[in-house]
Amino acid sequence: MPTISAGALKRMLHLPANVVVSTPRVEDDPRGGSVVIVPVRPHAGDMDRCARCGGHGRPYDRLGVRRWRHLDLGCARLLLEYAPPRVMCREHGVTVAMAPWARRKSAYTRDFEQQVAWLSVHAPRSAVSALMRIDWKSVGPVCRRVADDLRAEQGAGLFDHLRSIGVDETSYRKGHRYMTVVVDHDRGRVVWMHEGHGEKVFDLFFRTLTEAQRASIRVVTGDGARWIDECAFRWCPQAERILDGFHIVSWATDALDKVRTAAWREARKKGVAKKGAKDPVKGARWALLKNEDDLTAGQKAQLECIANTNETLWEAYKLKERLRMILKQTADTADPLLRQWAADASLSGIPGFVQLGEKIARRHFDILRTIRSGLSNARLEAINNKIKTTIKIGYGYRNLDNLISLVMLKCGGLNLQLPGRQ
Repeated sequence: MPTISAGALKRMLHLPANVVVSTPRVEDDPRGGSVVIVPVRPHAGDMDRCARCGGHGRPYDRLGVRRWRHLDLGCARLLLEYAPPRVMCREHGVTVAMAPWARRKSAYTRDFEQQVAWLSVHAPRSAVSALMRIDWKSVGPVCRRVADDLRAEQGAGLFDHLRSIGVDETSYRKGHRYMTVVVDHDRGRVVWMHEGHGEKVFDLFFRTLTEAQRASIRVVTGDGARWIDECAFRWCPQAERILDGFHIVSWATDALDKVRTAAWREARKKGVAKKGAKDPVKGARWALLKNEDDLTAGQKAQLECIANTNETLWEAYKLKERLRMILKQTADTADPLLRQWAADASLSGIPGFVQLGEKIARRHFDILRTIRSGLSNARLEAINNKIKTTIKIGYGYRNLDNLISLVMLKCGGLNLQLPGRQ
């Protein structure tokens, strides 16, 4: 009966070059089926290396036999078997010797963890757990180890060449639980995430950077929150603080929705909105908030009805559309139009728009910088949606560090590939 050589077996298992394999054996798996056991060891020159720094240490004692879960061989589970020694490292003291096929303090091989992390980016944790035959609680820590390893490969250059960054907060759990997200606009990837939001959390990001990395930042985009501007000015005084056009329009849409709600309540008080009565305000929310170019025929009819029956709501809608169109103009064209818009809104007497007119006048030059730069937080908003989708797909990442690692694997531009596909 033909046999497989040790070299061929090592290539099939995709093990590092400095690993020696012995003749495998097959045993009954307590979980059912069979399990393949492959004895392995490092080359003699790579024995007795510290698992933390990789330096040679003095042999201290020998532990019992340990096993690491590797990728399945057909339908059988495959385990690598080795009795690692403990070594005396000059820097780290007594520690377990390095196993080249696995990460430190892990019961899985690097290839196994790589595949689990790749699947976690694309599938729910319960599906990953069932397919890879591991406990679902182990999936999160695996993603964290893989993400940390991939980020470490980038080293000090992880934050190099940052020129335009966007910052926003996104909720990750019910109960107003937020995390701060920083995106590199130029490369379209998440570069930093942390629990919480506000000036103190944003400070942590700038403290992570070197002085040269902070000096390279030229643009900081945000939603207009004061803590973003103050923190960016303190750490990067040379950077332009740019408002996000999406959020500028959202100020107007929020004010418009409040006017619509007030109109609906007034209609109910007067009895117009009773059951069976035709009220133009009812069901018109999306028609009012939608961009004019995207309206359906039915929504256009709703707006025509509002124009003929509710002058205040119609005027509020026209103010919202005017502001949206102004943001599409060039900075020179938008300058006088924006001043006129702020004056018209302040004098309109419409609740919400009066205050918004004063706010637009106060942030006039910030908005012009936004128009001039052509940048927005649209990429960051898209990434926020991807983060929320990742949270929903994950189903149960209660440890925030593990969740952040999963998001970084998906949105952080890390070189995550299936084993053997590099």
